[in-house]
Amino acid sequence: MAKAQGVRTVLSFACMLVTGAFCVCIQPILAAAASPVPSKASADRPEVLFAVAEWPPLVTESMQDFGKLAGRVSKIFADMGYQARFDFLSWPRAMELTRRGDYVATFPWLETEERVEEFHIPEHAMARARHKGFYKKSRFPTGLDINGFEDVAKLGLHAVGITSYWHKEEFEKYRIDGDIVANSASAWRFLDAGRADILFEEEEVGWIDMTSHLGAETAKGYATTAAVPSSSMFILFSRNHPDGESLKAAFDDLMGSDLGGKMCQEWLTCDRHDLVTEKAEGNVLDVISDGVNGSPSHGR
Repeated sequence: MAKAQGVRTVLSFACMLVTGAFCVCIQPILAAAASPVPSKASADRPEVLFAVAEWPPLVTESMQDFGKLAGRVSKIFADMGYQARFDFLSWPRAMELTRRGDYVATFPWLETEERVEEFHIPEHAMARARHKGFYKKSRFPTGLDINGFEDVAKLGLHAVGITSYWHKEEFEKYRIDGDIVANSASAWRFLDAGRADILFEEEEVGWIDMTSHLGAETAKGYATTAAVPSSSMFILFSRNHPDGESLKAAFDDLMGSDLGGKMCQEWLTCDRHDLVTEKAEGNVLDVISDGVNGSPSHGR
């Protein structure tokens, strides 16, 4: 399949275009827009424009359906009666534009007290985050026994995190000694230079990101910890966009239906008590968070 092209549109109202994170704005008119799945384009479905960022293999212009998470969002909103379209922005800007109402929603993000105040957060998660700690095998030849963030502080490890990620809040919560850098490229180089012991990232994304920034040969010298407990990831709907509350309600209605129940079982986004134990605790790469609060280039 030819490389998918991100939507570059001229909006008929104040939906600002910049470049990387998941946002969405409903718009009646699109000029010269390309559908992520042209064969599924439908003139009778309202169009929803999502702003996304490169986070391969979960969100990327180089894959069919723009990656696993974008494909997931396309399915959810198609079942809600909308046609999803995608544009690429920056993660920090995506959250800010959504907060102030230029976009109706952004995802995937962890739920925090601050975000509860600033956004409409659905009852139902759209993904689940399950991260691993990346470290140099030469630095820890016998491995690192880490099963949760509290273990990082107990072992006296120095971590590196990324601005606009969940890293800063988790470091503060668990009193982890660490540095916060501007982007994922800086974080991987910081780790590789020996200035930190560990970097947490969604596993699939981490290996691809590391290889991209450090090279395949360097990546062979790294290993990962066990997965830390997974966290629910949510779509954040704007409190300042006229469609934010209603679209959030429509999303919850769908995900609370029998159809939504099937999707959450498939995607491991249901409440843990509703999951089969083996499925909830197994070694499942899919769980993004399938994405995350992510890299500033990650919504993460």
